[in-house]
Amino acid sequence: MRAHSCLAVLLTAVFACQPADTTASAKQGIDAANAQWPRLTSTGHADSLAEFYAIDAVMMPPNMATVKGKDAIRAFFATMNTIDPRPTLTLHADAVHGAGAMAMERGRWHWAFPAGAKLPPGTPAVDSGKYVVHWMQQNGKWLMVDDIWNSDSPLPTPPAPPPAPARRSR
Repeated sequence: MRAHSCLAVLLTAVFACQPADTTASAKQGIDAANAQWPRLTSTGHADSLAEFYAIDAVMMPPNMATVKGKDAIRAFFATMNTIDPRPTLTLHADAVHGAGAMAMERGRWHWAFPAGAKLPPGTPAVDSGKYVVHWMQQNGKWLMVDDIWNSDSPLPTPPAPPPAPARRSR
């Protein structure tokens, strides 16, 4: 009987420590933020985009170095805004899971530059892919802490190596 009492107390404590399911509120906040990205991206609002990130956020763009901190993320978006005209961006959250003050989002993205945009070498005019974002609720607001995305497009094929020099005979 004593073991059963201890087990009941232990199970009660374990279930009491589980964070609340905050999926619905997280999805509402994340969907609201995602709805703003297309307008802010197409109009070049680097400062407003950076406000979606926590002070110590980490962003992991494809084929680039990791960007750490809100100020560096703001600078990243400011650099991206030098391309004119800017792309049209679409985000779609496939899943959001919330537990207490933390949420994870998995989704798809698509962007397209208008015809005639002067793009940096190797930048495709249209691209799409998938992303995962780790969100934290801070002061009642959902902020990105970790943001990683990648493209569905294959990397360009590198040029063929030059032919080996002919061997001289003696």
